[in-house]
Formats: sequence, C-alpha cells, structure tokens
Amino acid sequence: MSSPWLELIAQLPAEIAEEAAARLIGTGASAVEERPGPPGTRLLLTHFRLEPGAAERLRAAEAALSAMGLGKEAVTLRQVEDVNWVEKTRGFFTAQPVGERLWLRPPWENAPPPPGRAEVVLDPGMAFGTGRHPSTRLCLLALERLCAERPPARFLDVGCGSGILTVAALRLGAAEALALDLDPLAVEGTLAAARMNGLEGRVRAGLGTLEPSLLGNWAGRVELLAANIFLTPLRELMPRFAEAMAPGGRGQGGRGVLSGVGYEQAEALARAAEESGLRVTRRDRLEEWASVEVERP
Repeated sequence: MSSPWLELIAQLPAEIAEEAAARLIGTGASAVEERPGPPGTRLLLTHFRLEPGAAERLRAAEAALSAMGLGKEAVTLRQVEDVNWVEKTRGFFTAQPVGERLWLRPPWENAPPPPGRAEVVLDPGMAFGTGRHPSTRLCLLALERLCAERPPARFLDVGCGSGILTVAALRLGAAEALALDLDPLAVEGTLAAARMNGLEGRVRAGLGTLEPSLLGNWAGRVELLAANIFLTPLRELMPRFAEAMAPGGRGQGGRGVLSGVGYEQAEALARAAEESGLRVTRRDRLEEWASVEVERP
C-alpha cells in the first residue's frame, strides 16, 4: 500500500502564478501543476507525501503563499490516495450501509440496495470522499437527519471532492445542488457522479469557493450546506457561509454541517461559527474526527 498524499490547491491571480509555483518548489513541494481558474486566475496543484517532515514542508508552502498576499481562503488542503493504489485495491471498496437510509456502492457491484435505502453509486479516485473517512461519514449522517427533518430546495456542497455529499443530499430529498471546489478534477468528478446516479439535471458544479458569480441567485437562499474541508479554510469562509445561507424565521433558516476537523478543533470551529453570527446546534464525534452543525438565525 502506498502512502497517502496531502494535496494543496491554490487559486491566485494569473500574473503571480509562475513566481508562486517557483516558491512552492523551493519549499519542497512535488512538481507544481498549473491549470486555468476562474477569469483572471490560475490554479496551482501540488502534493506532499504524508511522511516525516511533511508538516514542516506544508507550513513552509503556506507561508510562501501568504508572503505573496494570498489569503488562507484561497488555499484548499485535502488528503488523497494514490490512483494506482485505488485501482489495485477495488476489493476494499464494497457496498455498505451508512446510517438508516443510505447505501453506498461502487459501480462494479450491481446488487440492488436493501429495501428502504437510497443508493449512492460512487467511483473512488483521487478526489476526496469515498464514504470511508470518518469526517465524510459524519457529514452523511448529518445530511440524513437534516434532510429528514426538512428537505432543502437548495443544497450547497463546498469542497465537493468526489461529489458524494451532493449525490447523497439529492437522494435524501434535496431538490437541487450546487457543488464547488478549487480542484478541476473534483468538479469533473462530481458531475460524473451526478450522471452515474441519474441526477445530472439537478446538479450544478463550479470551479471556486463562494464567489457571487457561482452562487448567483442562491446567495442568501441556501437551505442546507455541507463543507468537509480543513479548519483553516472553514474559519476563513465562515462569514461567506453565513451570507450564503437563508435567514431564519419560522424555523426556515439555513442549516449546515461542517467537518474535516479533529475533535480537538471542534471548539475553535464552533467559536468561528458563532463569531460569524451562526448558531451552533449540534456537535458530533466519530473516532478522532468531529462535525459541527450550524443554523442561521
């Protein structure tokens, strides 16, 4: 089994992309790939193998980008598995239940889901989110409960990865979904997952975070939001989460589940949510990971 990698994606002005790539290489990053981003921007992608010294190299990379004026909200981190390892170990990715209503299965298994379960078909790859990671499961369990309480008309998935949360929310009763990510592979993967599950007409996917051009008329109208990313971008994006969510009143306020953090970071995440005007309604823990649920008053 090969070691997992930590993927860093930075969205930055096109004019500084070349210099930023050079600085990342100087910090010990692997080869840096440059891709087109939203108008006027470029995306830089690089990977750090999770081995001794990786944390120091990652901090150096973040400091190099910060020194160029790049805010933390423009940087996404996620753990990914090596593609060849995933292909060689398909046996690990078998159909499984999650919670009371969901059934996850890979496309190479054709058995029908048990009665009463909503099927999510997912092809694992480099994009984060196979349903095995505790933070993903925390989000799935929260979506199951929140959708049962009040199915949302508009579901927003920030840092969509493989698209697992988008597909699950739609299977659980959401009417439409908007999935956002800084990684073009994640955007493509989410759209592919939507097609695989027969949901392409109900999903939009965009390259970015919470830019007004991507939210469009969803700004201030999102009824349910999920963000399974790291603590730093969660805190940086919290004010935008609050702005995107529908205001409260008669129990109709926008709700959200935030994860991707260790249980020892849950308090910092909850505090950031409250400082942005959100109400913390629930916290959960699974193994060493935590989720925080919020609501816009």
